[in-house]
Amino acid sequence: MEMTVRMPANYNLLAEEEMTYTTGGDATAYAVGYLIGWGLGAYNWIDMLMGARRWYAANKTGNLGSDFEKGFDAWGQYTSSSLWNGIRSILGTLWSISGPIGWIGTAIAFATV
Repeated sequence: MEMTVRMPANYNLLAEEEMTYTTGGDATAYAVGYLIGWGLGAYNWIDMLMGARRWYAANKTGNLGSDFEKGFDAWGQYTSSSLWNGIRSILGTLWSISGPIGWIGTAIAFATV
């Protein structure tokens, strides 16, 4: 008994280059987009962190509760001052709390003021 493959009458074979479109495309574009997004996120976090560090150095009182309260108020004022500042501030904050790099980097930045 011979095994044969039978295809429907309207079946069309795909060429090798057409297989790209059936599997979701090239992963290189996704990798490049991910790296660009990660790089911009890291740049934004570092820029916002250095701004917060400069603010803390200028406004530090030594009382941790008072410093935290004034810092949170300043963050709220900066975030609500414009749409762009709000986006940058929220994304920088999310970056700093989203993983160990953010926690450690933020702790080192404020501990060395």
